[in-house]
Amino acid sequence: MLNMLRDEIKTLEDQIEQTAAAHIVEKAKVKKDSTFRSSAVNWGKTIEHFVPFMTKFPVPPEDVVFLGMPIDYVGFTHTDSKTKCEVHFIEVKSGNSILMGKQRNIKKAIQEGRVHWHEIAVDGNRAEIVEE
Repeated sequence: MLNMLRDEIKTLEDQIEQTAAAHIVEKAKVKKDSTFRSSAVNWGKTIEHFVPFMTKFPVPPEDVVFLGMPIDYVGFTHTDSKTKCEVHFIEVKSGNSILMGKQRNIKKAIQEGRVHWHEIAVDGNRAEIVEE
């Protein structure tokens, strides 16, 4: 009986050692993955500031405004023309990144024409909504 208990204790101790070793390996994998993902996000956030200067960017760099979130850029073209003036919403993605839920909703709203103009007139300490 005593030998059986010792064998069971030895088996449990071996299992604990194996689990601890596996935990150390898994922890290292998670840390490496986390570091990789963080650097990918940082690279994406950095590169998106330079994208307007790429040749295939849809709007001249001087005509875009960086927002960052939830959409990266808003651009304006043909602002001198009453009939050709356009507003561009531009999202920059890098690597395997995809649109987040809010970004997909904004994209859909734009595609469906649910875009509005709001003008707010401010007079001193009072803000007043101007409806057209």
